[in-house]
Amino acid sequence: MTDLNWIYSYGFLGIRLFDLPSFLMCLLLIVIAGYKFKVPSNYQVILALHCFLPFVLNDVLFSTSYMGDQFRYWRGVNAIRTGDIGIMEALTSGENVLQASAFFALMPFPTPVSAISLGFYNTFLYIVLFFVLYVKNIFTKVSVWFYLLFPSVALYTALSLRETPIFFFMILSIVFARESKFIKSALCTIPVYLIKFQNFYILAPIVLMYFIFNVAKKGMGLVKALIIGAISLAALLLSAPVAIPLVNKFRVAMFVEDGGDPDKISLISGASDFVFQGLTSGLYFLSKPFVWEASNGLQLLQSFENLFILAILFLITRKAWLKSPDKLAFWLLFMVLSMSVYGLVVANYGTAVRYRYVFVVIYVLFVCADCEIRTLFENKNPSKQNPSTKID
Repeated sequence: MTDLNWIYSYGFLGIRLFDLPSFLMCLLLIVIAGYKFKVPSNYQVILALHCFLPFVLNDVLFSTSYMGDQFRYWRGVNAIRTGDIGIMEALTSGENVLQASAFFALMPFPTPVSAISLGFYNTFLYIVLFFVLYVKNIFTKVSVWFYLLFPSVALYTALSLRETPIFFFMILSIVFARESKFIKSALCTIPVYLIKFQNFYILAPIVLMYFIFNVAKKGMGLVKALIIGAISLAALLLSAPVAIPLVNKFRVAMFVEDGGDPDKISLISGASDFVFQGLTSGLYFLSKPFVWEASNGLQLLQSFENLFILAILFLITRKAWLKSPDKLAFWLLFMVLSMSVYGLVVANYGTAVRYRYVFVVIYVLFVCADCEIRTLFENKNPSKQNPSTKID
């Protein structure tokens, strides 16, 4: 494959000029879809501003090497586009980077010229997903602003990482499950399995239960949620002898991958510790990094973001509990499961934020949709509002 580093001889602005076609494709999508679906102009403006983010994140907010795996996806896509690696070879390679690169390579965009280029591919997916959620009436006034203004979503959907395709297909899978379209929902879980199998094993049972209990219409019920929680706890205990070595292996591997010293990571010592950490690590994973744990400027910003997001989650959950506890029970089970699984294996603060935002957005989107959360505070002069009416 041709040496890709030639692009860096063009300097900061020159590199970005090569990505103008991709940038304009994203803007064109907003204009056309916004006009077709009569999307309010304020939403379109924010989406348009998002299109500028790939230009101003890498080597501005932080060095591109800070999230060095961007280079791996960039090289992977170029290897596939030049024919050095076949699409099927990449998809069946068993390597997550190549499998994600294969998905990017199939997108109708110019070949990525630098490590920032795939940020426009991801921005395009973020915009497409916005219009899907808008047209399918998933958004409420609370969740649409959360989707548009959540800083972590803006950050990670504008970088050259695999998180956005995972985000895209996970949400589509639940959207189709909500519409009782089992085949489409199942098909959307396949890319999740290929790109990030951990998320598949969290998503698959959740989607299955969503179908079984018809959560969107009936909810799960607190009793059923508690029974499933108890069964999960029992399964955790029974699986401890097999699961503990695997969890410790992943804890060390992910800690080392993030630059940590393997001797400094604490391992799970036994069944009681496994259960205790399984129950408590989820809450910590949802909250970290705390302000005093931040080791750089980006983590400090993320710690303040966490405080705001936790407050939003509390307000949404409180409102949903008052309106529809049976439906909320299902999504609380989803959050406990996802946060606990990742809480057991992820120690790095930046990695926690990167993996967590997908589940937080899913929770907000579908709690608000299923429980009809349209405002976070009581309206002293409530007016009648048809729940099926599009947001404005």
